[in-house]
Amino acid sequence: MKTSSSRSPLQRASGESRVVFERRDGRTRLADLYQRDPCRVLFPVPEPGEPPQAVMITTSGGVTDGDSLTMAVDIGPGAEAVATTQAAEKVYRAAKGGGHCGIEVRLAVAAGATLEWLPQETIVFEGARVKRRTVADVGEGGALLACEMVVLGRAASGERFTSGLLLDSWSVRQSGRLVWTDTLRVEGETPDGAGFGAANALATVIGVWTEPQQRFEEARALLEAADEVRAGVTLVNGILVARLLGEATSVRAATIRFLNEFRARRLPRVWHV
Repeated sequence: MKTSSSRSPLQRASGESRVVFERRDGRTRLADLYQRDPCRVLFPVPEPGEPPQAVMITTSGGVTDGDSLTMAVDIGPGAEAVATTQAAEKVYRAAKGGGHCGIEVRLAVAAGATLEWLPQETIVFEGARVKRRTVADVGEGGALLACEMVVLGRAASGERFTSGLLLDSWSVRQSGRLVWTDTLRVEGETPDGAGFGAANALATVIGVWTEPQQRFEEARALLEAADEVRAGVTLVNGILVARLLGEATSVRAATIRFLNEFRARRLPRVWHV
């Protein structure tokens, strides 16, 4: 028998999307699509001369503890595409005694293919608990440019991130070999000792190319001009790793400017809406 103190279990989401592009008849075309609520994918018409775009959407308006999202982008041999998100992803405060939400991103770039994975920022609310893992597998001669930006707390609302969990991990394989892995863990207040200082936002840009040195020099020259944020770039096992750290609005603006110039074209229109 139910008592007055009984509670119905909270509804939680388990969404998934998978997009596959292949090169056919000299053009990159959508080859396969799978989507399960709350994950959806849109395919806007790209600008003339630009590759196809896939825009990821979370119809639930955000995620919270107990939710699970999986997004996969697969680019076939010789194909080229851009994948992004329609808006910033919001991770809401976890329920008292609740667990975490999980976000899994899988990127597969076949031989001679090119993928730009450019989602907008993830905003982690005070008290939110999120574990995100991004796994990229780049084939021989393939190219990947990826960017992830995380904002801790809603500074515009006067909110600071003083409790909760962010566990954000990356791994990159090139021609089957693990070449880079990294994990950021923030539990509780943003760690001054980890180099954050007063910053509440961090953008990480990853680049994988067969010959990365010239792209590294280009990135370093561009980031030296980013005076409103702390920024730097390095090569790790031939993988470009750039970071931009600072206040959320400044990090977003600097990241947009950097990516526009580094790519020699504007970010997808959803970034500018």
